[in-house]
Amino acid sequence: MITGTMLPWATATGTANDYLDPWTLTILVGGMVIALVALIAGLNGRPPGRITVGLIVLLEAAVLAYAALYLFRQVGGSHPIGPAWELWSYLITIMLLPVLALIWSREEPTRWSTFVLAVAAFTTAVMAARCAQIWHGVGMLP
Repeated sequence: MITGTMLPWATATGTANDYLDPWTLTILVGGMVIALVALIAGLNGRPPGRITVGLIVLLEAAVLAYAALYLFRQVGGSHPIGPAWELWSYLITIMLLPVLALIWSREEPTRWSTFVLAVAAFTTAVMAARCAQIWHGVGMLP
């Protein structure tokens, strides 16, 4: 592991993994675990059940808290290093993804809906990490 050195995708704000705060890690790891659980359920031919739907609802609650954190940061006077419009585009999208996947799973309760839940959880996790990167300026061109 390389620590303390500037990597090509890092900026003057720090190394490439400085953005991984506890909130970001929670959503990133949690979303990946939820995606894996839903994927396994889908591969076993199960429609969305209490576990997969409950985990997506839990992910949505975490995403809402995550978006509130960024809102409070900005209202408190802090600003993202990256473009604010991009940050909020990602945040709005990850707030909508689990909800839309839940609606889909309710309307079409087949094993394919379980795969939709898995994709939504994975995408939400990755996009939450990107939100943190935008906030901290990781990957931004100078």
